[in-house]
Amino acid sequence: MNLLALKQFHVNIKIRMVVSFVSDIAEMSIFPFMAIYFSSNLGITWAGAILTLTTIASIIFGMYGGSFADRFGRKKVMVAGSTVQTVAFVIIALANSPWFESVWLSFVMFFLLSITSRFIDPASEALLIDVSSEEEQPLMYRFIYWSTNLAFSIGIILGGLLFLTHKFELFLGFAILSIFTFLLTLVWIQDDYVPKNEQKKNGFMLGFISDYTEVLKDARFMVLCVSTLLILSLEFQLYGFIAVRLSEDIHTSLFGITIDGPKMLSILIITNTMLVILASGILGNTVQKINIKSTLFLGLFMYVLGYSFLAWSNVVVVLTIAIIVATIGEILFQPIRSTYVAQLANKDARGSYMAVSGLSMEAGQILGSLGLMVSAFLSNAMMAGLFLFIGGLGILGFFWSIQDSRLKTKEEIA
Repeated sequence: MNLLALKQFHVNIKIRMVVSFVSDIAEMSIFPFMAIYFSSNLGITWAGAILTLTTIASIIFGMYGGSFADRFGRKKVMVAGSTVQTVAFVIIALANSPWFESVWLSFVMFFLLSITSRFIDPASEALLIDVSSEEEQPLMYRFIYWSTNLAFSIGIILGGLLFLTHKFELFLGFAILSIFTFLLTLVWIQDDYVPKNEQKKNGFMLGFISDYTEVLKDARFMVLCVSTLLILSLEFQLYGFIAVRLSEDIHTSLFGITIDGPKMLSILIITNTMLVILASGILGNTVQKINIKSTLFLGLFMYVLGYSFLAWSNVVVVLTIAIIVATIGEILFQPIRSTYVAQLANKDARGSYMAVSGLSMEAGQILGSLGLMVSAFLSNAMMAGLFLFIGGLGILGFFWSIQDSRLKTKEEIA
């Protein structure tokens, strides 16, 4: 990515990119490994209960975060959430220090980190839309998509290297960084959004219900969210059905190197990650002169086709090509999807719109996990057909949802 292009963006966008980059690294360094931490200290049953409770609570707090962002302002929500996160990082570091250890205190702080992360997200997304033009948004979302994937990769590596043996140092480092990101948010973020008077007057529950009733009535936006859910559920199959299928079906060698299911899965994940990090900028520049809708549907078609082959083929080369095709498709359609979501969100309810949009990711993950259950009754070829069917429904949903006067009809990606 051409980092010099960041100069054109509003200061809020630059600050949020920095804050989100640090937060994403922290999240991926800690959250995926907490299941191991809790299960080893409390047992599998308690660990499962804790993670389930945290997931449910995070979704609820994310919805309230979106509503509060519309009723009280973006910055207030972000500062409040960042304050709790900073305190939680400091305490979780102390609860895993050489002088004091407490699993239950760690759970409480992990819970607070999880719910505040979701609480902040809709306000952060709404703030980005508030200060960006429709022409800037495709480029802005390409940067965000790229930086998020880069941060996730760094976070996974850091967590793998440090979580089990240097928890205190890891948590302490993120506590210091969270103080830095809190100060950036408090001092530099500019929030010009002014809630409507009627939004301020509505009571706690009445305001919440009113906010989301408006979003649910927006048929085009809701179909776009459901379509996103269907499309993204295919990617989550990579860690469920596809992972199990590869483990059972792949026992081969290539150039004298033995490749089994887990190795093949690693090859696919590494290929996906490296392509996103290294090719996002090149592909973004290449498609700048292509019609934005054509780019969207080309990306969606490649994505669905690639994951359908991953559900069916047992040939290493074909599987590798399939993940390359799917990843290129993802790079093409994701920033455009985010742009359309931003343009469909009504100005005075952007926080609520972003909270509902974020739910499509959670629901997509749940739907993706169901693929493993369904695969017990279907052959690989039938699963590939099911992927094509689900992806086809998603593409049709995208086609219908973007036929909206709120969307810009510009012919080129900005």
